[in-house]
Amino acid sequence: MLKRFFINTFVNTLFLSMVFFSLSANAVNFNFTDLEGQKHSLSDYKGKWVLVNFWATWCPPCRHEIPDLSDYHLEHDDAVVIGVNYEPGLTDEKLKKFIDVYLVSYPVSRVNQEIIDALGEPRGLPTSILISPEGDIAKRITGMVDEKRINKIITQYTQAQSK
Repeated sequence: MLKRFFINTFVNTLFLSMVFFSLSANAVNFNFTDLEGQKHSLSDYKGKWVLVNFWATWCPPCRHEIPDLSDYHLEHDDAVVIGVNYEPGLTDEKLKKFIDVYLVSYPVSRVNQEIIDALGEPRGLPTSILISPEGDIAKRITGMVDEKRINKIITQYTQAQSK
């Protein structure tokens, strides 16, 4: 009887450890430097929801969602928006001017291979990837997003995780 207890305890502990480590291993991470020269890592935002938004200056839906994303970034202590500009040919000067004109409040990076390796290529613009506070990809969204849609996805994800 005691032997069975120890074996069951060992097996359960081993199983839970494997589940925990496999879940942790799925967490995405990448590094980037914003246009101000500040270095960031996705892991810096662990414990917060992160919306990584691929966009371009020539994209009308991308420009349309910037004010909503800027407000979302400023109004939520539990969330961060990271903009990833998807225009290799655009000069830093033109990109910085665009960001100033559109009052972008969140960090913006140029696309880099590390971001693509971690999140994949966007299928269209805008594309947003919502990352959970644990660092897992919760949802990929092609098309515009706003606060209502982001909150709905967070609610759905949280409910699914609690089951």
